Amino acid sequence: MTTVHHHLETAAPAAPRLGAASAVAAPLPAPAALLLDFGGVVVSTASRRAWAQELAEVVVARAEPLGARLDLESVAVSLRAGRTALSMWKNAASRRLAPRELSPTEIVDDFLLADLPDPVRRGLALDAGELLATMATTVSEHHPRPGVDELLAECATRRIPLGIVSNAHSGRAHRAILADLGLDRFFGVQVYSDEVGIRKPHPGMIRLAAEGLGVAPHETWYVGDTLDRDVVAGRRAGAGAVVITRDRRTDAPPFPVAETPDLVLETPEGLIAPLRAALDGAAAERSEHDLAAADARRPAARRGRPAVLLDHGGVITLSTPNPARDEEVGALIVGISERIGHPIDLVTAGDAIAAGWERHRARKRARDSADDPAHRHEEIDPAVLWGDLVGEGLPEPLRAALRLEAPQLSLALHRAKSVPAPRPGALELIRWCRAQGIVVGIVSNTISGRGVREILARYGVLADLGPSAYSDEVGVRKPGREIFEAALAGLGTAPEDVWYVGDKTVNDGRGGKDAGIGAVCLLRGGKDSDEELSAALAEGHADHLLDSPADLIDLLVEHLREASHPAAAPGTRARTP
Repeated sequence: MTTVHHHLETAAPAAPRLGAASAVAAPLPAPAALLLDFGGVVVSTASRRAWAQELAEVVVARAEPLGARLDLESVAVSLRAGRTALSMWKNAASRRLAPRELSPTEIVDDFLLADLPDPVRRGLALDAGELLATMATTVSEHHPRPGVDELLAECATRRIPLGIVSNAHSGRAHRAILADLGLDRFFGVQVYSDEVGIRKPHPGMIRLAAEGLGVAPHETWYVGDTLDRDVVAGRRAGAGAVVITRDRRTDAPPFPVAETPDLVLETPEGLIAPLRAALDGAAAERSEHDLAAADARRPAARRGRPAVLLDHGGVITLSTPNPARDEEVGALIVGISERIGHPIDLVTAGDAIAAGWERHRARKRARDSADDPAHRHEEIDPAVLWGDLVGEGLPEPLRAALRLEAPQLSLALHRAKSVPAPRPGALELIRWCRAQGIVVGIVSNTISGRGVREILARYGVLADLGPSAYSDEVGVRKPGREIFEAALAGLGTAPEDVWYVGDKTVNDGRGGKDAGIGAVCLLRGGKDSDEELSAALAEGHADHLLDSPADLIDLLVEHLREASHPAAAPGTRARTP
């Protein structure tokens, strides 16, 4: 990923240029796997001069559904300032023994958009992952480094598993770039700091990648381009060899670094000869006993103006289950298993998904009935879902790889589990609200907020929506207060002025009321029966029962009329249409 270095008066003097190690004092140990950094090794980046202006245009457009009109140049200034401060933070983090990664929300809220008004900033921060994915390709152009294709082909021929280990604001964007370049098929695992919560030089990133490939760190070569992050991380993790492929940041570390690499190369192409030498030398010396031992080691706030929050499933979208769900996602797991060298068949993968999903549902039921308010509504960590629940009974290296690929698998499952279609009246409601200047947000329990956004984009209403709180991104699912409060914070509207539409008596009715939302509407035709919905209305857990999302339009028209003529407003409780 791109890092901007700033030359300050207090900066440490530049480190001496590393000499290219054409000859190595001792042969490097033969690797069982190669772990590669992304930027500076697999790809080179070229900064785009107009990035701030282009990204500011995205932010300004994204703020409009929040009811905010931002100044384009002010946003661009904030983005440039935030990126400069973020670069300083990253340099400082490289001095820490075990640095954590900033969350996408922190990067957007505390750095990139810190100068924006509070409700707008917090509302946009709910879509931090989307903004950072856009930023990754807006800031820089990405091109394969010389010799990368040949190096990856050599590893494929030699059956050397490959992994990516990279600090990233958007691992999702990095994955897409690799796919666009046709390189993703070579990598068994991809470990990105934003997905695992730690960043290099934390040794845990290399250890996670090694675990996912079924090898030990000392059996790997780690290839990077920086001293303060890559070389230090490799040494701390105990990698068998640490290699540098020189890039523009190599000879300008932010501070002196004591650790040195085993090998310094100008391009990844130079790694092919040392790799061949190490592998061929090891093969010549290895005895039958050594071969058997190696096999044994690799086991199988605008007051008074209304705002609207909507649930997604059952309110905006009606879904038809896809009977091929387990087979489609199982094929992805089979592919991962083959790339890491621990293959399983499609039947095993499909059975694991079906069993894991049932364990997930049982876990949710147990949580819902538990007397533990502090953790009762926590959303499941994707790594737990895929590595522990789905992965139960699978080979341990594959379970480790599933943990690393968890966000991508959750997205794949979201895409495959059903066929979505707009609920009649939902898109009409969203577009009517946009035309009236009423901000509409989302509060949804889901395994993939990214998947929901894809659906909304296909419907053509994503650009019409304001703050969207998804349980997998917030970490709390309905009826927990925190997920409602996240969306409310982005609205900047008093909770009593918010109208919420859901379809479940507990998650939406009680959850919305507990969060202080002024008007809670429940839709008929969902999973809960009409009797259950009527009981929720009678018990005060809902204010209205609706037959269609579009029924809310009439209620909002009446509300706006009463608000404009307060003397004529009846002092009665909200009614059921």
